[in-house]
Amino acid sequence: MLVLGGFLALAAAAAGVVFAMSRGSAGPTAATAATRKPAHHRVVAYAHHHGHTRAPVRPFGPPKPHYPLLSDGARGKTVLLLQQLLARRGYLPVTFHAFGPRPVYTLKPRHGRFQWRFDAPPELRSLWQPGVFSTVTRGAVMSFEADHGLDIDGVAGRKVWRALAGPKPVEKVPYTYALVREASPQSITVYQTGRPNFTSLANTGIPEAPTALGTYPVYLRYTSTTMQGTEPDGTHYYDAGVPWVSYFNGGDAVHGFQRGSYGSPQSLGCVELPYDAAETAYGLMNYGTLVTVTS
Repeated sequence: MLVLGGFLALAAAAAGVVFAMSRGSAGPTAATAATRKPAHHRVVAYAHHHGHTRAPVRPFGPPKPHYPLLSDGARGKTVLLLQQLLARRGYLPVTFHAFGPRPVYTLKPRHGRFQWRFDAPPELRSLWQPGVFSTVTRGAVMSFEADHGLDIDGVAGRKVWRALAGPKPVEKVPYTYALVREASPQSITVYQTGRPNFTSLANTGIPEAPTALGTYPVYLRYTSTTMQGTEPDGTHYYDAGVPWVSYFNGGDAVHGFQRGSYGSPQSLGCVELPYDAAETAYGLMNYGTLVTVTS
């Protein structure tokens, strides 16, 4: 028993010495390699919690195009691009010749130049303005909208841009233009792609209700309609079944009307034609066709 007790005492003393050496402050040499514990790196685990939103993933490829809204008076590069697209389909009296490579993004105009498609009347030639949303461009947009089943408002919005960006047609549409001359004898001439396809005597407004001078696009059409209003003397008129009507400026329209003669001021602002002539003019004209009334 004495021997066993002595052994245990010696073992306890040895353990105390080792413990004292490992907690001592004698410096780096106070503990041996056998007594130092290996360093452990702290590992932090992040757990996913339900309800967190994932970061948005950006798709590859070019950005989606922003379609500008263009109307009367707009200017700049987007108008120039709109005119280039309309010209390549025949909705303008000019054509466009592009130079150099096509831009990477769709809504950027190309380098090039416009050129007249035909020998245009001077009244039409003076209206064309590249890069400006003028009456010529508005009429072209209206014609394009009518041909593609879109709302005919003369405003280039998203639907117009997307339709214009489609495949180029094999043949261009003929460009139609109507010129009303108030010089005696008064007349109307309808041009198609520069050629005077049709001419007729016409009646314009009397001095009390003149036909406004200027250029306007056709915005409303009827094969037959009722016209009513007030005469200059205050009496009321009601004309049913007026045929082949193309409104171009407010209540002014090119239409058929039965008169004893034609070629002089007789209407209340409209451009009156014989029935047969009105039917021919109606067939040549369309929504967006420009009508110029000149003295």
